[in-house]
This record gives sequence, C-alpha cells and structure tokens, in this order.
Amino acid sequence: MNFLGHARLSLAGNDDFLFGNLIADGVRGSDLSDWSSEIEAGIRFHRRCDAVIDSHPETRWLLTQVPPASRRVAGIALDMMWDHLLAGDMRDDDIERLYRLLAREDVPSRLASLIEWVEVRDALRRYRELDFTLSTIASIGERMTARRLAAKRIMPRQSLRGTHGAGGLDAGENPLAGITPWLADNRALLQDSFARLWPDMLALRQHVVLG
Repeated sequence: MNFLGHARLSLAGNDDFLFGNLIADGVRGSDLSDWSSEIEAGIRFHRRCDAVIDSHPETRWLLTQVPPASRRVAGIALDMMWDHLLAGDMRDDDIERLYRLLAREDVPSRLASLIEWVEVRDALRRYRELDFTLSTIASIGERMTARRLAAKRIMPRQSLRGTHGAGGLDAGENPLAGITPWLADNRALLQDSFARLWPDMLALRQHVVLG
C-alpha cells in the first residue's frame, strides 16, 4: 500500500503512530532506537501491513491476472491503485492531518523529494482521479528506468555484454507504463478484489491499533 492505504489503517492512532506509518518506507534496518516508541510502533505496523498484503491470497491471485510482462513490478501498481480506490472516501480534515505530519522536520531525507512531489501536486486528494493515478504509476516507472540507465552507464563494459535491464527488461524500457492500460480496463476487477482484501487489513488494524 501507499500513503493513503497506510494512513487509513492508522488514523485512529495518535500523530506519532500515524507519522511512523507514513515514513516507514524511508526508514532502513531493524534498529529503530532513534525514534520514539510511538513512531517505532507505527513503522513496525506499516511493515507488518506490507507483509500481510504482499502474501494475501487476493494479492497473489491478482498477480496471476496482470500481463505476464508486468508481473515483476505489478505490486507497485497495485499499491497505487489501492490508494485510488480509498481516496474518494478520505475526509478533508484527515488529508490535512497527513500533509501536516509529512511536513515535520524529522521526515527521513530519502523521502524528501517524494513528499515534495506529493505536496506540490496535492496527490493525496488527486489519487481519486484515475488518470492522475495512472500517470503517477507511469512516472514511477520513468524514474526506475532513469536509475537503471544510470547504473548501466557506470557498469564495466564487459559486464553488460548480453544483458538487459533488471528482470530481463531492456534498460530503456519503462516497467510500469505498460501495465497502465490493463489497470484502466480492469478497474472493476481491481475494486472487487480490493473489497475482498480490505476487511482483512481492517481486522489487523483493529487488533494492533485499537487493541
């Protein structure tokens, strides 16, 4: 899940717990002693949610439905589509709370450019627009492609012989743009699948957050 998915599962917690959920992708390692206990709890809950959703039978089934060439990166696209499906029900005061927390000074530096992008484009509101969500998915693929091309330029020439990009992709191929037509055509299928998946995530929240 992306920002909105993790936010929806942790809004019932206090600001530090919610903040931990929002920044978890920018925090590396298992030693979280630099963070307060509530932020640490939020980071760990985020990671637990990711593990549950990645191994969920509904997620595994969906990965068999996407075009085979896109399966390696389909999880990224699905995360974004879950935010799209959740965005329409987000209250404006909750969105403002998320933006306020993302503006905190202790946001991990590796998330700074992403958060700036989210804020400038008001992405947390605009995820309700399918076209915006799909273009965002494609733009993530563009950044992945740029990183792959940069890595190729610095690799020794002999190590490049007979190779393509990661996962067999050509180094210049956008690994996410190709899946966006399928996402648009199968929005109803994704919505039905998410409706079966989401109650299990809410049950996890009930146990951990509201305990």
